[in-house]
Amino acid sequence: MVDFTKYSVPMLYSRNKNLEYKQHIIESSTALLGFLWREGVIVNNPFDDAGNLKMDFILKLSDLSPEGVELFKKAIPMWLQKNDRGGDRSDVGGLEKELKKIRSI
Repeated sequence: MVDFTKYSVPMLYSRNKNLEYKQHIIESSTALLGFLWREGVIVNNPFDDAGNLKMDFILKLSDLSPEGVELFKKAIPMWLQKNDRGGDRSDVGGLEKELKKIRSI
C-alpha cells in the first residue's frame, strides 16, 4: 500500500518566496496540526520541545486515526480554502464541530 502524504509543511513553505505567504503557512499549519495533535488524531507530534512547529513535518496517511482520515476527506480542505480566502487562520471551530460529528457516529 502506498502511504500518501496528506500534509507537508516543507512543501507548502517552499512554494513561494513571499515572506507574508510563508508566515501564512506557519500560522495555518500551527493551527491545523495543533488541533489534530490535541485531539489525538495524529500519531507524531508536529512541534519541537519548545512548542514551535517542526518545519520538516510531513503528515502521512498512516499517521492518521480513522477520525483524522475522515477530517481530511472534506472538513480540512474546506478549512484550508476558508483560510486562503482570508479567514482567521487560528479558528478551528469548524474542524471541532466536524470532529464532534464524526465521533458521534
